[in-house]
Amino acid sequence: MRDRDGGRRGGRGRSGGGSGRGRGDRRNNSGHDNRRRRRDQNQDPRAAAASGNKRERIAVESGFLVLIDQFMLANPQFTDKLLKLKDEGVEAKDGVIRQYGGTVVELEPGTYRIERDPYAYTIIIHRSNSVPDSSRLIQRATDTQGHVLVDTRCLAMIDRELLDDSILLEKYQQLWFGGQEKACRDLIRDNGGAVRYGFRRYGDELGVYSVPDEAIVCLWPDVNEPAGEGDDAAVTVDEG
Repeated sequence: MRDRDGGRRGGRGRSGGGSGRGRGDRRNNSGHDNRRRRRDQNQDPRAAAASGNKRERIAVESGFLVLIDQFMLANPQFTDKLLKLKDEGVEAKDGVIRQYGGTVVELEPGTYRIERDPYAYTIIIHRSNSVPDSSRLIQRATDTQGHVLVDTRCLAMIDRELLDDSILLEKYQQLWFGGQEKACRDLIRDNGGAVRYGFRRYGDELGVYSVPDEAIVCLWPDVNEPAGEGDDAAVTVDEG
């Protein structure tokens, strides 16, 4: 799995001397402060996650939400199989999605928010106009919806109908193999989807559960193992 963390070069210390400071000095100090604020946020997993929680939305129009590793939308084997089944029933398509590590969840049409907690190791998907009580949510999410394998650290959440859009998938594939992963994530978001990080640097296997009679989906690792040093680093990435 590729390590997408990029190093951030910090500014040097404050310059001394001089009775007055020119415009260039103010600009340089401001840039240093901005870099420091971004660095502090990236070092706080919960702050980075909160930024994504405020920004990300999923538009579910078909009534079915697909959860799958972001790479699979660029994987020619996956997309070719799906496009060959374009005129087939949804059961055949769902089978291919599960074959490639994803799952499909039935949800009422609407707009959904995603709450990712890097310390609780949970991702909660809920209606945008409601705030679920998270205190007992794991106990209430009893309907098993399958599993999702996250190998590239990013989980794509899209309406199932987007998988019928061959032009969109071709564009995504071009961006991906052109090394433009952030542009891929932006393309998903521009088309009503969302992308969120998992929890461990070297991949996750997340169980997917829903709350009976409520439009709430919960994801968390089925096996909770102590996070090592490398895993801790994985949750501090910027939610870009």
